[in-house]
Amino acid sequence: MPQIRILEDRLISQIAAGEVVERPASVVKELVENSIDAGAHDVSIELESGGKRRVVVSDDGRGMDADDALLAFDRHATSKIVEFDDLEQVATLGFRGEALASIAAVSRVELRTATSPGDGTLVRIEGGRVKRAEPIAHPQGTRLEIASLFFNVPARRKFVKRPQTELRRALEVVQGYALAHPEVRFTLRHEGRALLETIPTRDDGVGIRERIAQVFGAPLSRNLVEIPLDFITEEEAITGFVGNQQTTRGRRLFVFVNRRLVRDRAVLASFYRAVREEWKSDDYPALFLFLDVEPREVDVNVHPQKAEVRFRDPTFVDRVGTALRATLAAARGEEPAPLRVPRGMPQVQAAWEGLGGRQVDEAGRQEAWRPIASGSPSSGTTSSPTLSAIGTPTGPQRDSSLAVESAPGEVREPAAAYPPFGSSGRIAQPTWKPEEPRMVPLSGRSGEARPFRILGQYKGTMILLEGPDGLYLIDQHVAHERLLYERVRRSLHAERSTSQTLLTPMLLELGQSEALRLEELAAALEPCGFVLSPMSGGAIALTAIPTVLSIDEAEAILQKLATSSEELDGQGLRQKLLDTLAASLACQAAVKMHHPMTLDKMERLVSELFKAEQPYACPHGRPVVLVMGDVELERRFGRR
Repeated sequence: MPQIRILEDRLISQIAAGEVVERPASVVKELVENSIDAGAHDVSIELESGGKRRVVVSDDGRGMDADDALLAFDRHATSKIVEFDDLEQVATLGFRGEALASIAAVSRVELRTATSPGDGTLVRIEGGRVKRAEPIAHPQGTRLEIASLFFNVPARRKFVKRPQTELRRALEVVQGYALAHPEVRFTLRHEGRALLETIPTRDDGVGIRERIAQVFGAPLSRNLVEIPLDFITEEEAITGFVGNQQTTRGRRLFVFVNRRLVRDRAVLASFYRAVREEWKSDDYPALFLFLDVEPREVDVNVHPQKAEVRFRDPTFVDRVGTALRATLAAARGEEPAPLRVPRGMPQVQAAWEGLGGRQVDEAGRQEAWRPIASGSPSSGTTSSPTLSAIGTPTGPQRDSSLAVESAPGEVREPAAAYPPFGSSGRIAQPTWKPEEPRMVPLSGRSGEARPFRILGQYKGTMILLEGPDGLYLIDQHVAHERLLYERVRRSLHAERSTSQTLLTPMLLELGQSEALRLEELAAALEPCGFVLSPMSGGAIALTAIPTVLSIDEAEAILQKLATSSEELDGQGLRQKLLDTLAASLACQAAVKMHHPMTLDKMERLVSELFKAEQPYACPHGRPVVLVMGDVELERRFGRR
């Protein structure tokens, strides 16, 4: 007997189905793509048991006649391409002719279709075999019902997740195509409950923003910044929206290539890199990116599920990164600094203009660097405003004979200690007098108090402490992260975490898939201190939170859980929060870099840090405190 043999067609179809049909969401994706390719303006999806028991997709597209209705279920039967050259410029979502054949091989299928109202065709297939084909009355369009998915492939059926999980996956697919095609009406119902209903709108930037509001809520839509129109040419267009820092709590990343929903790793890597470069952060905002290129410039035939693409121009991804960096800078609120002061604005002398004053030469030009004679009116004896620890003026300019008022109830000595430039040889006059550093007696877990002095912040990122043995630098983000991590762990270690009821419930505006996720976890979250109440329209009311968390911290945790794809039960959720998720959530909720802090906040943060169980490393292992000892400083300055 030969060892190599040709498989029968039925087994070949089932093997091929494993590449195309992974779960109910794969069925929804293929059928919705077919509806859009058929020119549908109204697409309706009905699911039962998350799509495991039943998936129905109906549209008002072109439909099929009797011959095409039967031929559509043959492998590699398609109306999208004819020859190899067509494969080089695919402009439709489907093209290989594998989807319907693969779906029919592992399920029970009923097709109802018509090219004109009344004259339709019914086809029933079970396990890849045609059971019935007859004419029926049907409105124009197509209705496909997929029942008992994987009924004849038990091994594959075991890997299908719970109905709630499969429902969220299917809903995410429909949301993606609803964003890509705002001119199409989409409706999704699960066992009679409407989860998504969109209204057709314009197919442009305004319409896409409106569709985002329909799918994810108006608050997210208002926090989006549009990619500048500078990246639209005759050959390609890079458009879409990037969220501001208010959108970093939910992971909403959608990338479309010629309106095809894809998971392109190169494009996402470019986005992650742009966020790290522009924001100096690992908190990624929402992204709705639409890339339109000539069909010949992109290869869509590189993935069985058409989820990945390849661009023929290797520099295209670089141009996408440039567009994303420009939008991220705008989303952060940055604007180019003006080169001249607008008319009517007060003129303020800069700190580096002290040496020469603002004298005028014979030609009427100002000379900023001419030495000032001792005792001249600009010698620094007239005024000296003060500065707080972060560089903000805190007192008005006054005559040197008067004290400078710094804060209510506090009077400082006048800044006459600065000698005139001519006599001291200073390079430039100090325009701001720093605030007096504050003494902070810090004590660790041992209770031993050590004198420290808070000097202030460095670039809104590090807290500087003058210690008895050197200069201490504390990373404010990882310090706060360590504190939040220990607080969350202590709370979750309790048998039942204590919670505080909110006087006014907080409404969490979420997408439907995210709301379903939190509804699924609500019972397991209650022993952890969270109390959630589902509302209409996809909103969820947060009525109680753990006592160890602030409202913002609790919201960050829930947003993270809502976008997580990991399967968790009651005990698994508690353990997840206690271990890895506690570290991740602490990082998300911790104070960010380049965030100014008052002396009081710095004092509270540092005081609590030195009482922590492990004050010298964050949950991810990064150092919290660096010390530059007096001996090391003296050695670097050549004093030793």
